[in-house]
Amino acid sequence: MRYNNEKKELTFEQAKDKALRLLEFRSHSERELCDKLKRAGAREEDIEEILDFCRNYGFVDDRKFAANKARDLKNLKKYGKRRIKAELYSKGIDGEYIEEALCFLEDDEEDMLLPLVQKKLGGNFEKKNVDKCIRYFLYRGYNFGDIKNCIENIKQEYGE
Repeated sequence: MRYNNEKKELTFEQAKDKALRLLEFRSHSERELCDKLKRAGAREEDIEEILDFCRNYGFVDDRKFAANKARDLKNLKKYGKRRIKAELYSKGIDGEYIEEALCFLEDDEEDMLLPLVQKKLGGNFEKKNVDKCIRYFLYRGYNFGDIKNCIENIKQEYGE
C-alpha cells in the first residue's frame, strides 16, 4: 500500500503496459479501464489513445462485455434483471448495450427463482422468515410479484 500522496505520471508505454496487464486478467469496460489508468497516473490524451488501440484490437468491447457480464451475473450469482441492469450501469456500460444484453437472457426468471426461494425458506413460512426471503430476493433484483408467486406456489405444495 502506498502512503505517498504524490502521483507519479506514467509514460505512454507504461500506461499501455498497465492497460494490457489489467486486460490480461479479466475483461473491463471502457470506463473501468479509463478509471484505473487515471488512478495509476496516466494522462488523459494517452488514455484515449490506449482505449482506441484496445478497441481496434478487440481487447475492449463494451457490447460483448455487457453480454458476458449479464450472463455471468444471472448464471453464477443468480441475480435478477433489475440487479444485472444496475451492475452493468455501475460499470459504465451504455444503456443501449445493457438492454441488448438483457434481451439475450431468457425470460424464465420465475422458473429460476422457485428453487432458490424454496431453499431460502426451507419450509418455514413464519411472517418474519417470509419477509426476510422477500427482502433478500428484492435485493438480488427480482420482481416482487414473481417472489410472491413463488412463495404462494411453495405454500400450496406444503399444504399451507
